[in-house]
Amino acid sequence: MDHFPYKDRMHIRLSQYGRDEIESIYVTFGEEDERKRENSGKVVIPRVIIRGPTARFEFENVVVEPHDLRNDRFQEGVITAIDVIMSLGDAKKLSYDLRWYDSIGSAEVVRNYFVDRIDGDIASGRCGFVYESGSMAFRGFTGNHIHLPSDSRVLNSPEYVEFFWICI
Repeated sequence: MDHFPYKDRMHIRLSQYGRDEIESIYVTFGEEDERKRENSGKVVIPRVIIRGPTARFEFENVVVEPHDLRNDRFQEGVITAIDVIMSLGDAKKLSYDLRWYDSIGSAEVVRNYFVDRIDGDIASGRCGFVYESGSMAFRGFTGNHIHLPSDSRVLNSPEYVEFFWICI
């Protein structure tokens, strides 16, 4: 829960899960912790995937540095999912733009940065980049894709981070 900040007008729903499901979550969290320990406390993402309409990238062993974009919310040095894109930009592997949204559609309280552009792919209308992060065991809307903006998703040291294009 310490990785999910509270926002105004937020609703929290608790669900009960079985022992096996909880154990698999603990195992993946332990793997992330071990990966970070093996990298001397650095966050190194083994696989970063970016799939846009035209921009297609796959990177290995991406070292992610904190950019403290949300120093209003987190302590200095906390790494979030948006830091992955910013670190790739720092390394000149891609170009990007971020955009601040106070609200989006019927969501009156958003107040987050979103990745608005990666190389030539620019968000427009109801289309843009979303992401997921975590263990490959939970990839593809099976647990890692949560509705928490990338500037608020704290990373330990996930197995992968993927930014992909979606139209809703």
